[in-house]
Formats: sequence, C-alpha cells, structure tokens
Amino acid sequence: MRKILYILFICSMAQVGMAQKTWNTRDSVARGVSITAGTGVSHYINTLQIDSRRVGLRQNFSCSSVRFMWEPEHRLSLGIEAGHYQIYEVQLSEGRNVNTASLSVTPILFCVQMRIFKRFYASAATGVSIHHALANALGNQSESSTMAFSNLQFSAGYIYPISKSFGLGLQTKFLSENKTEDMVFAVEAVARYQFKRRFKRIRERV
Repeated sequence: MRKILYILFICSMAQVGMAQKTWNTRDSVARGVSITAGTGVSHYINTLQIDSRRVGLRQNFSCSSVRFMWEPEHRLSLGIEAGHYQIYEVQLSEGRNVNTASLSVTPILFCVQMRIFKRFYASAATGVSIHHALANALGNQSESSTMAFSNLQFSAGYIYPISKSFGLGLQTKFLSENKTEDMVFAVEAVARYQFKRRFKRIRERV
C-alpha cells in the first residue's frame, strides 16, 4: 500500500512538472498568498492488529488544519500545511479498571497544489509529523512524543468565492503516517482568504 502511495505522489509531481513547462514565466508572476483554515471530522482506517469486538475502539474524531499557500498566476501553488488529527483511542476493561491508549498526530507538510478547474483543486504533500501517545493503565498515566518522517497526504477540494478575497468550501484528505503505518480519511469545511494582489501580470510583447 505504501509503495502505491509513493508512486502516486511521484506521478503527481511529474504531471506538475510537465504542465509547468508550458507556462510562460514572463507572463505569470506572484499575485499573493492565501490562508485556508478547515475543521471537520476524521475517520481512522483500522490497521491495528486487535479484535475490535473485544476492546472499545474509537475511530471518528474532530480535526483541524491550516494551509499557507503562495499562489502565482498559473495553476500551481506551493505552501505549507499543519493540522491536528486524533488517530485512535482504545479502551480495555479489566474488572473495575478501564485502560486506555490513544494516538494523535500533528503533521507539518510541504504542499503542492494545482487548480484542476475554476473552483476545484487537488494537492499532494509530504513532510514530518509529531506523534503524541497517551496511555492510562491501572491508574498510571504515561505520555510520549516522537517525530516521524516521509508522511504523505493527498487532498481535493472545492472553493466557492464569496468575494474577491474570501471563499468557503469543502475538502477531503487522505493522510498516511509512515512510522506507525496508520491512515486517516478526513472531510473538512474550509474558509479561504487571499491577500491583496501586489503584482500586476506582465505580458511578453511579440
């Protein structure tokens, strides 16, 4: 599964590179930056080697993310995305004691976004994630944080413009964590604000 995701990521980058060769660099310059904030629900795709009928496994949680993008005149945008996702929570009862274990991640990703149609976009991202694990067994609580590399995210969304600078929309995401081999699917409502353009388009005279 992971090899397939890496192949998809490489193919998407190759497609971006082929498309970029057709752009006239003198004809398109930076028009500004945008910030997109989203909140919604995430679903953990169960990869744990446990019997979910024997233990209590929570797979659905709220999630949030924020994305900063540099947006030139052409279809390609580059930026950084950060978010917070609760991966899972497991509960196991032993007599009167309830033992719990949970995992959450905070990904920090380099993002390549392409406008497919006028209001639709797709993106691929890779980067690091901070994993936060919490366990409570027999009344003793322990926490740990680790960093994971080579994580992948694919997303697609739709933005409806409310004004020249502000828009609302919906986006879906698929996040794959390399270290723990966990996968999350998320749906978020998003709000996007584009800062005022500071550069005019320069056309090459023939």
